Amino acid sequence: MTDYSSQVYWENRYLNDHMEIFEWYQTYDSLKEKIYDFLKPEDQILYIGCGTSKLAEDLYIDEFKNVTNIDFSENAIKIMEDRYKEQKVEMIYKVMNAENMSEFTDGQFNVVIDKALLDSMLCGENALPIVDKMINEVYRVLCDEGVFIIVSNGDENNRKNLFNLDLWEYQMMEIEKPSKVVVLDEKDPKNYHYIYVLTKKGKNEEEKKEEENNENNNNNNNNNNENNKDNKEEDDKKNKKK
Repeated sequence: MTDYSSQVYWENRYLNDHMEIFEWYQTYDSLKEKIYDFLKPEDQILYIGCGTSKLAEDLYIDEFKNVTNIDFSENAIKIMEDRYKEQKVEMIYKVMNAENMSEFTDGQFNVVIDKALLDSMLCGENALPIVDKMINEVYRVLCDEGVFIIVSNGDENNRKNLFNLDLWEYQMMEIEKPSKVVVLDEKDPKNYHYIYVLTKKGKNEEEKKEEENNENNNNNNNNNNENNKDNKEEDDKKNKKK
Protein backbone atom coordinates (compact mmCIF):
# COMPACT_ATOMS: atom_id res chain seq x y z
CA MET A 1 0.00 0.00 0.00
CA THR A 2 1.33 3.44 -0.93
CA ASP A 3 2.25 5.58 2.06
CA TYR A 4 0.87 8.94 0.99
CA SER A 5 2.03 10.42 4.30
CA SER A 6 5.70 9.88 3.42
CA GLN A 7 7.81 12.90 2.50
CA VAL A 8 10.24 10.64 0.60
CA TYR A 9 7.37 9.28 -1.50
CA TRP A 10 6.28 12.77 -2.54
CA GLU A 11 9.78 14.06 -3.24
CA ASN A 12 10.37 11.11 -5.58
CA ARG A 13 6.97 11.39 -7.20
CA TYR A 14 7.34 15.09 -8.01
CA LEU A 15 10.92 14.54 -9.20
CA ASN A 16 10.44 11.39 -11.27
CA ASP A 17 7.01 12.05 -12.70
CA HIS A 18 7.92 15.64 -13.58
CA MET A 19 4.50 16.57 -12.24
CA GLU A 20 3.20 19.94 -13.25
CA ILE A 21 -0.36 20.86 -12.30
CA PHE A 22 -2.26 18.13 -10.50
CA GLU A 23 -5.54 18.56 -8.62
CA TRP A 24 -6.65 16.19 -5.91
CA TYR A 25 -10.37 15.46 -5.74
CA GLN A 26 -11.88 18.75 -6.93
CA THR A 27 -10.92 21.86 -8.90
CA TYR A 28 -11.60 25.37 -7.65
CA ASP A 29 -14.38 25.74 -10.23
CA SER A 30 -16.20 22.75 -8.77
CA LEU A 31 -15.62 23.86 -5.16
CA LYS A 32 -16.39 27.54 -5.65
CA GLU A 33 -20.15 27.32 -5.16
CA LYS A 34 -19.63 25.49 -1.86
CA ILE A 35 -16.83 27.53 -0.31
CA TYR A 36 -17.18 31.04 -1.77
CA ASP A 37 -19.36 32.36 1.05
CA PHE A 38 -16.64 31.53 3.58
CA LEU A 39 -14.06 33.72 1.82
CA LYS A 40 -13.57 37.48 1.68
CA PRO A 41 -11.19 39.29 -0.71
CA GLU A 42 -9.19 40.77 2.17
CA ASP A 43 -8.74 37.41 3.93
CA GLN A 44 -5.35 35.95 4.66
CA ILE A 45 -5.66 32.42 3.26
CA LEU A 46 -3.32 29.48 3.95
CA TYR A 47 -3.34 26.44 1.65
CA ILE A 48 -1.68 23.49 3.41
CA GLY A 49 -0.30 20.51 1.49
CA CYS A 50 -0.62 22.49 -1.73
CA GLY A 51 1.48 20.14 -3.88
CA THR A 52 1.24 21.27 -7.51
CA SER A 53 -2.40 22.34 -7.29
CA LYS A 54 -3.40 25.57 -9.03
CA LEU A 55 -6.08 26.32 -6.45
CA ALA A 56 -4.15 29.37 -5.23
CA GLU A 57 -3.84 30.66 -8.79
CA ASP A 58 -7.58 30.29 -9.31
CA LEU A 59 -8.26 32.07 -6.02
CA TYR A 60 -5.88 34.86 -7.05
CA ILE A 61 -7.68 35.32 -10.37
CA ASP A 62 -11.00 35.35 -8.50
CA GLU A 63 -9.98 38.39 -6.35
CA PHE A 64 -8.47 36.51 -3.37
CA LYS A 65 -4.91 37.84 -3.56
CA ASN A 66 -3.53 36.96 -0.11
CA VAL A 67 -2.82 33.24 -0.40
CA THR A 68 0.15 31.51 1.22
CA ASN A 69 0.92 27.96 0.05
CA ILE A 70 2.90 25.38 2.01
CA ASP A 71 4.04 21.82 1.37
CA PHE A 72 6.74 19.64 2.92
CA SER A 73 8.01 18.66 -0.54
CA GLU A 74 10.84 20.88 -1.76
CA ASN A 75 10.35 19.54 -5.30
CA ALA A 76 6.67 20.52 -5.33
CA ILE A 77 7.43 24.03 -4.09
CA LYS A 78 10.18 24.47 -6.68
CA ILE A 79 7.84 23.42 -9.50
CA MET A 80 5.27 25.99 -8.41
CA GLU A 81 7.77 28.78 -7.79
CA ASP A 82 9.23 28.24 -11.27
CA ARG A 83 5.74 28.25 -12.77
CA TYR A 84 4.81 31.64 -11.35
CA LYS A 85 8.24 33.15 -11.92
CA GLU A 86 7.69 32.55 -15.63
CA GLN A 87 4.19 34.00 -15.46
CA LYS A 88 5.41 36.96 -13.35
CA VAL A 89 2.64 36.41 -10.81
CA GLU A 90 3.35 37.08 -7.14
CA MET A 91 2.53 33.88 -5.31
CA ILE A 92 3.86 32.86 -1.88
CA TYR A 93 5.22 29.32 -1.58
CA LYS A 94 7.06 27.91 1.43
CA VAL A 95 8.57 24.53 2.25
CA MET A 96 6.85 23.73 5.54
CA ASN A 97 5.22 20.84 7.35
CA ALA A 98 1.66 21.58 8.49
CA GLU A 99 2.42 19.81 11.78
CA ASN A 100 4.84 22.60 12.69
CA MET A 101 4.03 26.06 11.36
CA SER A 102 6.08 27.98 13.91
CA GLU A 103 7.00 30.55 11.24
CA PHE A 104 3.40 31.78 11.43
CA THR A 105 2.03 33.75 14.37
CA ASP A 106 -1.08 32.94 16.39
CA GLY A 107 -4.24 34.07 14.60
CA GLN A 108 -2.39 35.06 11.41
CA PHE A 109 -4.92 33.60 8.94
CA ASN A 110 -8.63 33.96 8.35
CA VAL A 111 -8.98 30.78 6.29
CA VAL A 112 -7.00 27.53 6.02
CA ILE A 113 -7.71 25.13 3.14
CA ASP A 114 -6.79 21.45 2.95
CA LYS A 115 -7.52 19.39 -0.12
CA ALA A 116 -6.49 15.75 0.55
CA LEU A 117 -3.71 16.47 3.07
CA LEU A 118 -5.67 15.09 6.01
CA ASP A 119 -6.47 11.97 4.00
CA SER A 120 -2.81 11.51 3.05
CA MET A 121 -1.69 11.81 6.65
CA LEU A 122 -4.17 9.13 7.70
CA CYS A 123 -2.37 6.66 5.40
CA GLY A 124 0.76 6.66 7.59
CA GLU A 125 1.71 4.81 10.76
CA ASN A 126 0.73 6.34 14.10
CA ALA A 127 -1.51 8.66 12.08
CA LEU A 128 -3.98 9.93 14.68
CA PRO A 129 -1.52 11.83 16.93
CA ILE A 130 0.07 13.36 13.82
CA VAL A 131 -3.30 14.45 12.44
CA ASP A 132 -4.23 15.86 15.85
CA LYS A 133 -1.00 17.86 15.90
CA MET A 134 -1.75 19.30 12.45
CA ILE A 135 -5.30 20.27 13.39
CA ASN A 136 -4.03 21.95 16.58
CA GLU A 137 -1.53 23.95 14.53
CA VAL A 138 -4.29 25.04 12.15
CA TYR A 139 -6.36 26.09 15.17
CA ARG A 140 -3.44 28.14 16.46
CA VAL A 141 -2.74 30.05 13.24
CA LEU A 142 -6.43 30.81 12.64
CA CYS A 143 -7.96 33.96 14.08
CA ASP A 144 -11.10 33.72 16.21
CA GLU A 145 -14.00 32.67 13.98
CA GLY A 146 -11.49 31.74 11.27
CA VAL A 147 -12.46 28.88 8.98
CA PHE A 148 -10.74 25.55 8.27
CA ILE A 149 -12.02 24.05 5.00
CA ILE A 150 -11.17 20.37 4.45
CA VAL A 151 -11.92 18.51 1.20
CA SER A 152 -11.82 14.80 1.93
CA ASN A 153 -12.66 11.40 0.52
CA GLY A 154 -13.79 10.25 3.97
CA ASP A 155 -17.40 10.41 5.08
CA GLU A 156 -18.62 11.66 8.48
CA ASN A 157 -18.35 8.22 10.05
CA ASN A 158 -14.60 8.31 9.43
CA ARG A 159 -13.79 12.00 9.88
CA LYS A 160 -16.06 13.81 12.34
CA ASN A 161 -14.47 12.11 15.36
CA LEU A 162 -11.11 13.71 14.43
CA PHE A 163 -12.38 17.17 15.32
CA ASN A 164 -12.73 18.55 18.85
CA LEU A 165 -16.16 20.14 18.63
CA ASP A 166 -15.55 22.04 21.88
CA LEU A 167 -13.18 24.16 19.79
CA TRP A 168 -14.94 24.22 16.42
CA GLU A 169 -18.35 24.98 14.96
CA TYR A 170 -18.93 22.13 12.52
CA GLN A 171 -20.72 21.58 9.23
CA MET A 172 -20.37 19.14 6.37
CA MET A 173 -21.36 19.33 2.70
CA GLU A 174 -21.32 16.63 0.04
CA ILE A 175 -20.01 17.30 -3.45
CA GLU A 176 -20.26 14.91 -6.36
CA LYS A 177 -17.02 13.43 -7.57
CA PRO A 178 -15.95 14.74 -11.00
CA SER A 179 -16.10 11.18 -12.33
CA LYS A 180 -18.82 9.37 -10.46
CA VAL A 181 -18.42 5.68 -9.74
CA VAL A 182 -21.19 3.78 -11.50
CA VAL A 183 -23.42 2.41 -8.74
CA LEU A 184 -27.13 1.83 -8.55
CA ASP A 185 -27.71 4.07 -5.51
CA GLU A 186 -27.18 7.75 -6.30
CA LYS A 187 -26.59 8.39 -2.58
CA ASP A 188 -23.81 5.81 -2.35
CA PRO A 189 -20.83 7.39 -0.54
CA LYS A 190 -18.58 6.30 -3.40
CA ASN A 191 -20.15 9.05 -5.51
CA TYR A 192 -19.11 11.91 -3.22
CA HIS A 193 -16.32 13.89 -1.71
CA TYR A 194 -16.95 15.68 1.56
CA ILE A 195 -16.28 19.29 2.51
CA TYR A 196 -15.84 19.83 6.24
CA VAL A 197 -16.09 23.45 7.37
CA LEU A 198 -14.72 24.03 10.87
CA THR A 199 -15.12 27.51 12.32
CA LYS A 200 -12.85 28.37 15.24
CA LYS A 201 -15.00 29.29 18.19
CA GLY A 202 -14.33 32.82 19.38
CA LYS A 203 -13.93 33.68 23.04
CA ASN A 204 -17.23 34.17 24.83
CA GLU A 205 -18.10 37.37 26.69
CA GLU A 206 -17.07 35.92 30.06
CA GLU A 207 -13.62 34.94 28.75
CA LYS A 208 -13.17 38.34 27.10
CA LYS A 209 -14.15 40.11 30.34
CA GLU A 210 -11.72 37.97 32.34
CA GLU A 211 -8.89 38.77 29.92
CA GLU A 212 -9.74 42.47 30.08
CA ASN A 213 -9.73 42.39 33.91
CA ASN A 214 -6.38 40.59 33.92
CA GLU A 215 -4.95 43.17 31.55
CA ASN A 216 -6.27 46.03 33.70
CA ASN A 217 -4.80 44.40 36.81
CA ASN A 218 -1.44 44.03 35.10
CA ASN A 219 -1.53 47.68 34.04
CA ASN A 220 -2.42 48.77 37.57
CA ASN A 221 0.42 46.68 39.01
CA ASN A 222 2.84 48.22 36.54
CA ASN A 223 1.64 51.72 37.43
CA ASN A 224 2.02 50.97 41.15
CA ASN A 225 5.54 49.68 40.58
CA GLU A 226 6.41 52.84 38.67
CA ASN A 227 4.93 55.03 41.41
CA ASN A 228 6.85 53.12 44.10
CA LYS A 229 10.03 53.54 42.11
CA ASP A 230 9.44 57.28 41.70
CA ASN A 231 8.72 57.66 45.44
CA LYS A 232 11.88 55.77 46.36
CA GLU A 233 13.98 57.96 44.08
CA GLU A 234 12.43 61.08 45.61
CA ASP A 235 13.17 59.81 49.12
CA ASP A 236 16.76 59.06 48.13
CA LYS A 237 17.20 62.62 46.86
CA LYS A 238 15.82 64.09 50.08
CA ASN A 239 18.13 61.91 52.20
CA LYS A 240 21.16 63.04 50.19
CA LYS A 241 20.26 66.71 50.77
CA LYS A 242 20.18 66.12 54.49
